[in-house]
Amino acid sequence: MIFMRNPTNCFQTLMAYILLAVLSVLGHSKSALANGAGGIDRGGRGGGGGHHGAGHDPGDVERVLDLEFTTAGDSRSVSGDASVRTAGFILEAEYEKNYKIFSFAFERWQYDWRKPQNLPFISASGVEPWNTFYTLALGFEYEMEINPRWELQYYIEAESSFENETSNSNEYEIGVDIDFEPNRDWVLVLNFNYEYLDAEGAELGMDMEIEWKPHNQKGWSGVFEVSSEFPESSLTYHFTPAFSTSFFFNEGGTNTIRLSDNSPVLGMRGGYLEDEYRRVGARLSYHWGHESFLSFSIENTFDRQMAFVDRNGNIEAEYEFEDALGFSLNLSYEF
Repeated sequence: MIFMRNPTNCFQTLMAYILLAVLSVLGHSKSALANGAGGIDRGGRGGGGGHHGAGHDPGDVERVLDLEFTTAGDSRSVSGDASVRTAGFILEAEYEKNYKIFSFAFERWQYDWRKPQNLPFISASGVEPWNTFYTLALGFEYEMEINPRWELQYYIEAESSFENETSNSNEYEIGVDIDFEPNRDWVLVLNFNYEYLDAEGAELGMDMEIEWKPHNQKGWSGVFEVSSEFPESSLTYHFTPAFSTSFFFNEGGTNTIRLSDNSPVLGMRGGYLEDEYRRVGARLSYHWGHESFLSFSIENTFDRQMAFVDRNGNIEAEYEFEDALGFSLNLSYEF
C-alpha cells in the first residue's frame, strides 16, 4: 500500500478523473455491453465466484438479501488476565439492473468482556472498554463486458463505522476490477483502488486474484489472492451442483472504528480501533439458486491484534489476543 499524509489535492483530482471515466463508460451503447456466450459471468470486488449477470438478461432485475451471523469465542489478552467474546451480525442488500448494482450494508458487533479491569489499555477499573459497534455502507458498481474474455467493473463505496458519534468515522473507496478469462478453467482479476479514511488519510492499493475452475459444479475449484495487505485463499469441493464444502484461509475483524468521545481507553477519546485477526476453517454450503444459499462455517481465529489510533492518525499501541474457536452462519436469498 502507498500511504500519503496530505491527500486532499490528490484525492480531489483522482475523484474527478474516476467520475469522468465512469460517466464515459455509462455513455457506451448497449451493444458494446451485450453478454455474449461464454463471457465472464462473475462480478464483485476481487471476483466473487460468478454471481452478477450469470444466466440473466441485462434488463432483468436481481435483488439479493444476505444475512450473516459470526462469532469468535473466548479470546484471552496476552497482556493481563482478561478475555473477550465477539459476535457480529451483517446484513447486505443488492439491487441490479442493466449492469448497474446498488448496495447497502449494516453491521453490528457485540463485545462481551471478562475481567476487563485487567486490560492494560483501560483508564479506570470497573469499566468495559466498549460493547457495541456499528457500520453503515452504501455502494455503486457498474459492469462493462469488453468481449467474452475481458470485463471491467467500476465501483465506489462509502461507509461509516462508529461506537456512538458518527463524525470523523468515514471511509471512501473508488476502484476498478479488470477481469480476464482465457478459458473456462482460469480467471485472473486485477483490482486497483484508492481509499480515504478519516482516521489515517489516503492509500493506493492493488490486489490480484486467481480463480481456478470457477464454473465447476462437481469436483474441485479454488480462489487464490495475492494482496498488498493479506493474501486470502479457499479450496472448494462440489459434491453436487447444490452441496459443497470449502477450506479457507482469510482475514477477519472489524473496520476502522471511531471510538466514543467518552471512551475509557487510554488517550483514545475520539480515536480509533482496528480489531483484526486471521481465520482458517471449513465451510459446508447448500445452493438452491443463482444467488441463494445457506452455509455454516467452523473456524479458528488467530494472530489477533487490537490497534489503537489517535485522532491524528498515529498508531499508539497494539495488543495481542490468543486464538479462539468460532463459527459463522450465512443465508443469501435472491428474489
